Amino acid sequence: MVALLNPAHRREEGIKRWLIFHTVVMVSFVTVYTAMNLHIQSISFIDNRKDIPSDTSDTYDVSGPLSYLLDVRTTALGLVPNVMFNLNNWLADGLLVSSLFDAMPTRPGV
Repeated sequence: MVALLNPAHRREEGIKRWLIFHTVVMVSFVTVYTAMNLHIQSISFIDNRKDIPSDTSDTYDVSGPLSYLLDVRTTALGLVPNVMFNLNNWLADGLLVSSLFDAMPTRPGV
């Protein structure tokens, strides 16, 4: 962020507000993803460490924290990190692809 805002690092182009917004959104998505995953791990390995029978544990023949992780994957608590991860990947891919459109050709007239 310092490199984006410090005038010593700019080449007379001004502040690229879209790049600052893009960076802030990507950092926010990664923060939500990490916080939700850590919360799910905490719940599964601390609160649900015992053998808890569930619907999916009968299907997969597992119990304890893994059973909870399989149960929570279809709830909002399990879907939010997956959505954030995918959105962040799309933003990263979009940033890489958008720089291709700004690139100058190496051979003029081709």
